[in-house]
Amino acid sequence: MARCYPNASRVDLQWISDWVSWIFLFDDQNDEAEQGRGAKRLTEYRPLLLDIMRGTRAQEGSQMLQAWHDLWARIRPKVDPSWLERLTQQHDDYFLACIWEASNRKAGTVPDTKTYLLKRLDSGAVYPCLTIIEFVGQLNLPESVLHHPVISDLSRCTNNLVCWSNDIVSLEKEVKNGDVHNLVIALSNEHQISLQEATDKAVVMYETEMERFEALIGKVPQFSTEINIDLQSYIEGLKFWIQGNLDWSFESHRYRAASSNHK
Repeated sequence: MARCYPNASRVDLQWISDWVSWIFLFDDQNDEAEQGRGAKRLTEYRPLLLDIMRGTRAQEGSQMLQAWHDLWARIRPKVDPSWLERLTQQHDDYFLACIWEASNRKAGTVPDTKTYLLKRLDSGAVYPCLTIIEFVGQLNLPESVLHHPVISDLSRCTNNLVCWSNDIVSLEKEVKNGDVHNLVIALSNEHQISLQEATDKAVVMYETEMERFEALIGKVPQFSTEINIDLQSYIEGLKFWIQGNLDWSFESHRYRAASSNHK
């Protein structure tokens, strides 16, 4: 997380690391455990998690719920309510994507590439990661700036680059676990090609998206001096996330262990 948020304070970085650890644990329970084999439990879990984020639920329940409560009790006094509500909505989109994946697993459905790419924007929980850039840098970016077509496209490109590279690196892990929610698997299934051929297609998609990101950087509009400074910090944060994710993906035993037996 320090690679993705190199300017974060020690206290904020600890919170971010704890949050990401919770998300990874939750994600693994959905991808690899019984929780993710049907939508019922996740559907019941979702309002509890959202209530905790909004501070309307007591600290009780499972260890996962108590840990989630601890996370948001620590940060809520430090942030603007409108920022927290935006982050809550992004988490809800993530939880809904998890429910969609669980429904697919139960039905044995492999999503088509177009549908998968749309849902992947939420299932990777990347948008919350990008919103946290604002918290770390104490940035004051109006909604109108964040929703400007160039800025929102930069955020979307970053989301795609993080998720698509993750799909490529984690392919063997997900094949081993029987999970079909992966760009390479979606391409392979839709085009009836081998996983290697689908991987090659995914790499080309990644490289094209990176070129689009770089082109968008040259189209960033000018606002007020104060907004321009904060916007530049946000864009630097997007770059840190793209590179930090790549560095971690290739160094982490989370994926290296799965690929160590295959050259």
